[in-house]
Amino acid sequence: MEIKLIDCHNFTRDSLKGFRRYQEVKNVYRLQNGNLTLVYNPFTEDWDAARLIEKAEEMLSGQYVTYCAYEGNHVVGEIMLIPKLNKGRLIIDSFHVSRDYRRRGIGRALFEAARQEALETVNFYSAMGFRLSSDPIPSLAEAEPYDLQMECMIIQEMQ
Repeated sequence: MEIKLIDCHNFTRDSLKGFRRYQEVKNVYRLQNGNLTLVYNPFTEDWDAARLIEKAEEMLSGQYVTYCAYEGNHVVGEIMLIPKLNKGRLIIDSFHVSRDYRRRGIGRALFEAARQEALETVNFYSAMGFRLSSDPIPSLAEAEPYDLQMECMIIQEMQ
């Protein structure tokens, strides 16, 4: 199994052919009176061929950072991330492992790829000497209220 950041070179609208998004659910957690409560609410999730193509097109849309787990040339798992942190949180838009490949650590591997994606950006800027700005630019903060404004002091040596 290999985890790959997808792009148009390793993923097409037909790449999910054979992916089995099937799950029978009997109970779900609901927030009731401030507590998580397990509630009987049976339903079945099952993606048909048209939904698999639609999902692949979403993944290729450029709106997400998407990692897929591959077994050979077959996609057996996916995690789609919204490419901006929201109040320091990474938002996972979609996260699935094909039915026949569950309980093999694929979900954990995909989640770790997502976590590394979030850390990579902040770690890069930190390593380059950037720190959170103590004087954020108001117009940028208004336009991107959940974006972290970072700054780096540029000091020119005197000759």
